[in-house]
Amino acid sequence: MKKYYTLFVFMLMLFAVPFNSSAVETVATTTGKTLLAKDSFVGGWSYTLQGAPEGYEKGFLLVLKEGKTYKAQVQVGKATFMANEIVIKKNTMTFHIMVEGQKVMVALTANGSKLSGTTTTDEGVFQVTGEKTLSAGE
Repeated sequence: MKKYYTLFVFMLMLFAVPFNSSAVETVATTTGKTLLAKDSFVGGWSYTLQGAPEGYEKGFLLVLKEGKTYKAQVQVGKATFMANEIVIKKNTMTFHIMVEGQKVMVALTANGSKLSGTTTTDEGVFQVTGEKTLSAGE
């Protein structure tokens, strides 16, 4: 029952995000137009964690901004982890989550619609790559 409640809460949060066309900029190319998300963490990111333990290889990061405060959650499989001590400076973001009683440090860099960085756990450092899949207005 708890997993359905978590999914329900996530879906509510997802639909509560205000969508705004200013969260996307258009860049002209020689072959047409390409849409790129601005260097903003607000929105949703699908990511891959290279070399991670089974079940933790892929996930989704959702970042919201309320006033001057950021909130973020990481979804991996059926589990949801709330981010703590979030710091965003320009195109870098750091935070930690608690996974199975272990503190996992996360450091990310956004470059347009691409995401890269590392997670540091007791098992080692893992490389993160991702892509923005949900843009939201700030």
